[in-house]
Amino acid sequence: MVLGAFIEEAVSDRARGAIETLVKANPQTALIEKNGRTQTKPINAVETGEIAIVRAGDTIPVDGHITEGSGAIDESLLTGEAFPVFKGPGDKLSAGTVNSDGFIKLIVSRTGSDATIGRIIDLIQHAENSKIESTRIVDRYAGYFTPIILTIAALTYFFTRDINRAITVLVVGCPCSFLLAGPVATVATVGRAARSGMMIKGGRYLEKIAQARSFFFDKTGTLTAGKPVITTIRPADGFTQEKLLAMAAAVEQGSTHPIAHAILKKAAKMGLEKKKAIDVAAVPGSGVNAMVDGSVVSMGAGKTDSATGETIVQVTIDGNHAGEIAMLDRVRPDVAETVSQLKALGVTRMSILSGDSKNAVKRVADEIGITDYHYRLKPETKMGIIQKTNSLDTVFVGDGMNDAPSLKASAVGVAMGLRGSDMALATADIVLMKDRISLLPFLIRLSRKMTRTIKINVIISLGINLVAICLGITGLLSPIMGAVAHNVGSILVVMMSSAIAFTRETNLNGRSRFSSQSRPAFDVIKRANKMG
Repeated sequence: MVLGAFIEEAVSDRARGAIETLVKANPQTALIEKNGRTQTKPINAVETGEIAIVRAGDTIPVDGHITEGSGAIDESLLTGEAFPVFKGPGDKLSAGTVNSDGFIKLIVSRTGSDATIGRIIDLIQHAENSKIESTRIVDRYAGYFTPIILTIAALTYFFTRDINRAITVLVVGCPCSFLLAGPVATVATVGRAARSGMMIKGGRYLEKIAQARSFFFDKTGTLTAGKPVITTIRPADGFTQEKLLAMAAAVEQGSTHPIAHAILKKAAKMGLEKKKAIDVAAVPGSGVNAMVDGSVVSMGAGKTDSATGETIVQVTIDGNHAGEIAMLDRVRPDVAETVSQLKALGVTRMSILSGDSKNAVKRVADEIGITDYHYRLKPETKMGIIQKTNSLDTVFVGDGMNDAPSLKASAVGVAMGLRGSDMALATADIVLMKDRISLLPFLIRLSRKMTRTIKINVIISLGINLVAICLGITGLLSPIMGAVAHNVGSILVVMMSSAIAFTRETNLNGRSRFSSQSRPAFDVIKRANKMG
């Protein structure tokens, strides 16, 4: 009995290890720069807008954006990503991640329980304390189970006048393994999902997504990267691609707009000389004007090409048309394969719900193999489409503030955690911390394994109890051996559930997330990061 209790406690502690690891990784102080001086402050005393300093090897204490410096950031604790990710000025950092190398200054956006790691800790604790439907059913039946066992024990003594037989029935009839069937499997599943960067608010959402047959997707930032990249630079007569892009980059320097980011990234990649802009002025609805090398440069607001779905930015220099820059928000590379796997798993309906133009949405739908799509939708219209569908088997995947109503209306709301809005993260039931939409098929398989394990646990529990009760009534099982049999059932249930924690992140072909062909490339990246 002590051995059985030890195994049960060990499995529970392993599942709670995710919380303990996060708590230990959460720094209690931050190095803050103020008026040219640095001081160490407790996390609860750090204010938004302050500048935090993170040295090589330090754990990032707050959420924020890099203002100076760069480094390779180890995000494995939050996202499950095996390799550090390079981050530079403008990039977002999350508390609990580690600056592997480099020197970074960041402006504080969130601290303490409001920071990413604090919210994840609350989320996992909530998940552990929540009850799934299977557990509620077991609890309900357990209420009838105990009186029945008491009655059988009384009848056994009445007919046999053997107190040992009656005691044996009471011992083996205790529904411990029956009650353990659901909670241990749920906690093990939530813990396994967390290791892959999926944060789940409660086991009941795992049950729902296991049965889901309808998936609705937001487009921008969910199916696409949410970061436009330049596809074509078309200079007018008298201008070159290099001059056009250099002038545009000067105007956009310092801007945080996605279009500006795309232009600056392309200019850096082409190795263009940095020019300085002065008198920069944003014109609402029209774009940005500035003075560069004595010329007035105007950047128009991006407009969508109805034929290609590209965003076109017109550039004017000294009142003359200098050319245009075309950019596109590309589809995430793993989306088409994800759609294919979801279909193979029995998902019967997949639809794109977007506020973008028809051609932009159609281009994405055609590329990933989804035939049902809706465009120019307002948030309430998105929600209405979901509500018209059977709400018990719908999943909505989104990232933006306008997705919050749809996330709430669906049976399961899944938010992209890396770039998702605060409202989306608060409303969603499941958060993909690394924005890896390719985890959805694995999540479905993991949740189905959980529900299957719970059913098997219940059958094992009832089977062992039934056999042991029969043996106890006939006198073939003593009270001591009955105690052993009772604990055997509990141990089997716990071991079956704990096996979920070792589920591999494979695709439908049985291959791991990283194929053997791709490993050498990641090894090179890893060595490069170490060498700086």
